[in-house]
Formats: sequence, C-alpha cells, structure tokens
Amino acid sequence: MKRWIFFVISALLYAIALYLYQPYFGIESSRELISIIVIFLATIVLFYAISRKINKSSHQKIATLQSRLNMWSKLSYHISQAGDEIFTELPIGMIAIDEEMEIKWSNPHAQVIFGHKINGKKLNDIHEKMFELAASNKTNFVIQKDDQFFDVVYRSEYHFFYLFDVTHRENVLKQYQDQIPALGLIFLDNLDEALAVLDVSEQSSIKGDYLSAIDDWADQFDCFLKPFADEKILIITDRKNLNLMIENKFDLLDKVRKISTDEKVRVSVSMGIASWDIPYEEIGVYAQNAVDLAEKRGGDQVVVNIQDKKISYFGAKSDASIKSSRVSVRINAQTIKDFIEKSSNVYVMGHHLSDMDAFGAMLAAYHMAEASHKQAYIVLDEDKIDQTVLKVFKQVKPQIEILEKDVVTCEQAVNMISESSLLIVLDSQSPKMVMAPELLEKTDNVIVIDHHRVGEERFNAIFSIIESSASSTVELIMELFSFYNADADIKVSPLEASIMYGGLVVDTSNFIFRTTSRTFEIASRLKELGADAGLVKTWLRRDMMRIMEINRLLDTVDIVLNRFAFIVTGDTYDDRVLLAQVSEASLEINGIDAAFTIARMDDHTVAVSARSLNEINVQILMEMIGGGGHFNSAAAQLIDTSVHEVYQKLKNYVELEFGGGEKMKIILLTDVKGKGVKGDVIEVANGYGQFLMNSKKAALANDESLAALEAEKQKQKEDEQRHLDLMKKLKSEIDGKQVVLEIQIGKDGKQFGSITTKQIAEAFQETHGILIDKKKLDLQSEINSIGIYTAFVTLHKDIKAQFEVKVIEK
Repeated sequence: MKRWIFFVISALLYAIALYLYQPYFGIESSRELISIIVIFLATIVLFYAISRKINKSSHQKIATLQSRLNMWSKLSYHISQAGDEIFTELPIGMIAIDEEMEIKWSNPHAQVIFGHKINGKKLNDIHEKMFELAASNKTNFVIQKDDQFFDVVYRSEYHFFYLFDVTHRENVLKQYQDQIPALGLIFLDNLDEALAVLDVSEQSSIKGDYLSAIDDWADQFDCFLKPFADEKILIITDRKNLNLMIENKFDLLDKVRKISTDEKVRVSVSMGIASWDIPYEEIGVYAQNAVDLAEKRGGDQVVVNIQDKKISYFGAKSDASIKSSRVSVRINAQTIKDFIEKSSNVYVMGHHLSDMDAFGAMLAAYHMAEASHKQAYIVLDEDKIDQTVLKVFKQVKPQIEILEKDVVTCEQAVNMISESSLLIVLDSQSPKMVMAPELLEKTDNVIVIDHHRVGEERFNAIFSIIESSASSTVELIMELFSFYNADADIKVSPLEASIMYGGLVVDTSNFIFRTTSRTFEIASRLKELGADAGLVKTWLRRDMMRIMEINRLLDTVDIVLNRFAFIVTGDTYDDRVLLAQVSEASLEINGIDAAFTIARMDDHTVAVSARSLNEINVQILMEMIGGGGHFNSAAAQLIDTSVHEVYQKLKNYVELEFGGGEKMKIILLTDVKGKGVKGDVIEVANGYGQFLMNSKKAALANDESLAALEAEKQKQKEDEQRHLDLMKKLKSEIDGKQVVLEIQIGKDGKQFGSITTKQIAEAFQETHGILIDKKKLDLQSEINSIGIYTAFVTLHKDIKAQFEVKVIEK
C-alpha cells in the first residue's frame, strides 16, 4: 500500500511540473498537447514497470532466504540429535586431554574401552604405548587393548583422540601374516669330518640321533623337512610357526649340542631362515644368505631374516669382539681388493732383514693381487733377508714359479714402480725399517699390514691394518683370504703354505707366545692347504755350528739385578734369528725374567733382541731405544753407535726401572709407556724418577704441583662433562633413525658390490643432516643380503648410539 501512495504522489508532482512549465513549451495546437500527454503517460508506465521488476526480484530473494531459514531450523534439531548419538552411542572412542597429558573428558565408548573411571587420570596410566606415541607427536597409529585393536587419530592441536575399533581388520591381517611362507636351511657343521674316525655302525647311530632330534623339533612347528645333502636339510613352514621358534629361542641348538657332548664329537648346527611376502625363489636366496652369515659368524647359531624387521641371531656363543672382528676382516678385505683392482700393478715388500713371517706374508699378498688378475711383484734383495729365510728362499725358489719370474730387487722396483702402482708393506711398523725406503717416495698408494705396535714413526698410508694382538702378519693376511674373493679360492701351493706356517712358528716361538684361538685357526687352515710342519722344523732346525755359537755366547752372559741377562758381543752377526735364539735360550736359566742379546749386524748397525717371561714388558724397553715389538718379544736396530753404548743405555734403563731402592712420587707430564698417562701421580724408583724429571717427562709431586694438578683435573673434568652432554644430545638425535641403501642383486641371488661404513655415513648425513665418522661406525653383523641391520656409533667410551640400515634391492 505504501508503495502505491508513493507512486500517486510522484505522478501528481510530475503533472504539476508540466502544467507550470507549459508557458515555456509554446504549445500552439491540440496535436502538440496530445503528444506531451502521451509522453507523460509513457513515462509513468515505464517507471511503474521498472519499480515492479525490482520489487519482484527482492520478493524472490526474501522468499528463498525464508525457505532456507525454515529448513535449517528443522535440520538443527536432527543434527543435534545425531551429534549426541555420535558422542554417546556410536562405537567411536573420544578422549580430550590437557597439556599435562591428563584426561579431562571422555565419551561413554572410550570409557567402555579403558574403564569407566578414566577422567582425571594420566594418559600413561591407562595406556602406556598410546601415551608414548602421542608424546612423540604421532598422529595416526594402532594400539591394542586386551584382545581389541584400535586405529587412533590424535589431533594434537586440540589435544583430542579418536579411537576406531579395527579388531576384525587386524585379525584378518594377522591371519594373512601368519601364513606368509618361511624357508630355511639347516647345515650340520663338521658332520662328516667328526664321524670319519668312527666305524659305520657308530656313524649311522650318531647321524640318526641328530636327524631324529631335528625331526622331533620340526614336528612341534608343523615343518616340512627335505634333506638335499648329507649335512643339509631344507625346512618349510610359515610365519606363525617361525614366531613360535623364536619364542623357544631355537632350542634345537641345545639338543644338538647335547648330543655332540654326549658322543664326544664336534658337530653343531647352522641355520638360516627367511620369511618374506615374495616368491619362493627369492625367499630361498635370503635363506641361503642367512645360513652363510651363520657359518661366517662361527656356526652353532641361527640367523633369521624377517621382512621389515632387523636380522636376528640366536645361540651364538662367540663374544661381541669376535663378531665385530669378522665384520672388520670382511670390510678390510673388500677395501684392499678395491685398491688392488684400481691400481696398475702391485708391489709387496717386507722389512729389512725379513724373517719367515714377512716372507710368508709377501707370498700371501702376492696371491691376493693375482686373484684380482693384477701383475704383482715381490721386492726382495737376498742380502736384506735373514739367514733362515735366505736358506729357505734358495731351497724353494726352483719349485715356486713366482719366485723365479716375479721377484725383483729393490733397485729394479724403484725403476719400475709408477704413481698408479700399489705398494703393500708387510710386517713393519716403521718406514725406516722397510726393505726399500725409497719405494715409499715413488707412490702415494701405500697399504700397511702389520702386527707390531705402532711407534712414533708412521707410514703415510691410504689404508692400514695394524693389530698388535695378532700373533703374526701371516695370521692377519690369511684371515683376509676368506673374504677377499667370492668367486674362487685363492690358490696357494703346499710349499707356500709351509712357508706361511713357518712364519707362525717363528713369531710365536712354536705357539707359546701371543697365541690365540685365531692363531690355531689359521694354522689349521694352512694345514688344510698342505703345510708340512715337519718340513718347517727342518728349515728352522739349528745346525751344530749354530748350537755351539749359541752356547759360546751364553758363556758371556752378564746378570743384572739377579733377573736380567745381558749377552753382549763385539762380533758381527747378520742373522737376527740367531740373536733371538740366544735370548730365548737365556730364559731357560733359573731366575731370569728377561734377556737381551746385543751384537753388531754390520759396520753401521747394532741389533738388540729382547725376550721375557712373566710381567717384564720388553716392548717398552725396546721403544726407549728406538725399537718395538710385543710384550714378551721385541727388538731394536740402532744406527751409527757402538755395542757398548747400547749396552750401557739399556742397562741404565733396566736399573732405573727395576733397581729398587728409595721410592719417590712424581707427576707425569706426558704419557710414559708402561707407567701411566699425562697427569698420573705414580711412585717409582728414585733413580728412574730423576731420569724422567731430567727428561722433562715428569715433575716432583709436592703440595704446589699437586694443587695445580688438581685444578687442571677439575677443569678437564668440566670440559669432559660438557663434551659428554653434547654426545648425549647427539645420541638422542641419532637413536632410532633409519637410512636406506640399495644393492644390486643378480638373477641367482648373488649380491654385487658391498655396503661399506663410508656409504652408511654418507647416507646418514644426506638423510638426516648429521655427519658421522665412518671409523666410529660398527655393524652388528656383515651386510650380505636385503634386510634391516643395526649400526652402532661410538660417540664416547660410555655412549653408543644406534640406528637402522635398511638394505633394499636396487
């Protein structure tokens, strides 16, 4: 109605306006008047039409909005009802927590899951795993509560949990995983060799005991067994039964071990089992790799490779250091092989006056290069080897082809070697003691393999294996043989094996000193290669003249402090073995704890051979005069000095060290071998203490110096604590992380290439941005197959971090 009033008023005003302005229009006829009236009416009609259109559009919008408002008003009730139903009746658990992880609210279904009185409790009190995952900001995960499984969605920004029951899904998944095939190989280690000495009936009986034990064990887990060799059995089962085997810790190992103990035979079991959701052919490759790993680790154990899980070990009796050693040996062998194959040719060289150990090691290193199809040369001057080796060399040279065609003199080697050549130095801890020092200047590609303790003078080597715990260099290099060439065994003739065996005999004094289980293992390996212990004995046998000469020198023995024997002669001896034999013979004198034979080797060199028993460390005494060696066996060579000067110097050291008399307390200003490290307060003989103070290696331990030492130790302790805190933080950043590396696998399952600590360190830095020293990386086991392995990082003597290395097929 209001809009019509507005319309009428507008029309009247418009008409009045026309009437008032009529005089100005100058209308002269009725026709013109009619035209104006028509225009007036048309304008009114147009105005009305426009107004009508606008009003209609507004009416439609209002109607639409009104309709929507009515619809939402009706829906709001239903939505409210549905929300109430979700919170109270649908099987979705909901929990709200505060920043302290305390439950502030839970819906009825959550209370059914965890109990009705959960509000007000800490989250870790109702479910520890859920608490740990939420604390680590995991947003989606699965938990188990009693027999039920739940998908958990955690909205950390709202401190809110949603729990969905997925028990049926997880049970179906578990049934599927339980049925994933598991394939295994069982090897009865040393069975044929152990039973070979028994008669046929005993062999059958004992072998039957082993097979019966294996069959009974397999029946417990519904396994299919199929022997495919006298000592090898195929086993097929599923993941469910494999997990039961793991729970029982593969008690088959104990059963087989008991049979071996009862029957007094050395037979054990090595087993490798793989369970992957892949074709059987590929599972078989992983199972083979697993049993190979079990045997390389020493046998009498089981290696299990389960998809997406770490490699597991059961029953291994060797300690961690032995496991680590085998891994290190394999890595060392592969590293040396890489250097050999990158070189143009290889030269192997021992120390000046090479003994049987150096000679045998040179032969072994030659054959390693030969296995890589590289031209190799043995650097040897006949006047630079000891008399025993010279005798053996001349005797065997016609029978060993490589000694005829590939032995070069030092002079020839200097002219032949190039920058791309590889020089392998054996059995020497000092660059000055090698057979041809000038060769070290011709190439930067130097590898050192030695069993002596490292002295102050070191090689500038691209790679070194220095292990003073080894009996000999032959032991170290023979260990590399097992891992050097996977395609074929390195060929060594029985005569060459005998020379290497002789190196073991000489350096251990007939397996008396520095002898470990590793030493006997290498000796056994050499015997398998044909080493003749009787022949070695004839090589090392003393002739009548040598025995008489030893006895003549013993007549000159000088006893110091009633326990040290000095055999000093002005005669010249170019045979170091003779000097060592004199010292060893001196130890047979009752009451003698150490013996030193001092003689001239040539016009410029004086040699000292030292041997000891019990607690006397002759290595330290020899290092004092520029030599080295081992605890009970050491030597030194001094240039441009006299025999008497060497005797007086060594005697003075012995008297200062062991002379007794008054004692004094001193503070060590530097590390003193056999006595202590810098900062230690020790009590020594007065004479020896004065010697150390005069040498600026110690200071008198008075009140002033002790107070200064205490202040320095306190500062050092604070520095160490800061470093320790830093290492703990670094450990937290490394722990639990994973790196992924790829290896090439051939059709036959053979692994191409290897995973090295260098690759692992680089992958970790690339993935996580943390630089790790490859030398501080240690693998729990060698990587020989696809799977998940554990790597350890030694950050501090008390701190080790660990992470996973996931190896996948490239």
